Amino acid sequence: MNSPDAKRRYYDIGLQIEEMLFSGVFKAGERLPSERELSERFETSRATIREAIIMLELKGLVNVRQGAGIYFINSPELANHRSILPKSDIGPFELLQARQIIESSIAAFAASQIKFNELRELKKVLQAQEREVNGDSAKFEELDQQFHSLIAESTQNRVLINQAAEMWSSVRTQNPLWKELNHQFLHEERLQAMWIADHKRILLALQKRSAEEAREAVWNHIENSKQELLKIANADHVDGDTDFDDYFFAQDYELDAKG
Repeated sequence: MNSPDAKRRYYDIGLQIEEMLFSGVFKAGERLPSERELSERFETSRATIREAIIMLELKGLVNVRQGAGIYFINSPELANHRSILPKSDIGPFELLQARQIIESSIAAFAASQIKFNELRELKKVLQAQEREVNGDSAKFEELDQQFHSLIAESTQNRVLINQAAEMWSSVRTQNPLWKELNHQFLHEERLQAMWIADHKRILLALQKRSAEEAREAVWNHIENSKQELLKIANADHVDGDTDFDDYFFAQDYELDAKG
């Protein structure tokens, strides 16, 4: 079984690529090897390379050009302020899939447990969130968390409540890669309107006390989040045959030859 550190390959490889950039292996403005070539060089999956490149792109170290490849950006400012994003325990795509499985089940159970006053509170949160579209992004995020927390709390099951809270905290408040993605890309009015429409469908399913509709509504909501992140991650990459299923994970899933 892989150790916990093995699951953070993208972070370690990001450090190694950064060192290669500043040590002169690649020159400023030079095109880096393709994801396939990098995966062969580091003996890891292309999914892991892709997350390492995202990390470096968020730092402003590389520029990924549509149809052209990955290019090293160098400047005195970057050379003098080298710092990699802090190491994280969970990759954002890995967590989104976990949330999709667990929170959809929580919503299904909540549909049979939720009380009238809790439905009313969810509606108030949703209305407040609507008022923050294209407004205070931090407030919008806070209300988003409150909406999902209220659903978990309506189950009256402390294990489920704690699990939902821990998943949110692990990525949405503590994971630096997610926070940078969220800060830079995920506060467009179009996306905020999409999240609210998703929340309305979730609320309607809970009001109907339909377990299956609640499960499906939450599943689709998080699927929308995954797809938007994949668009961001993949829009400027030239390799077209990546197995995107692997990309939901920070972990390298290559088989251990020793089995």
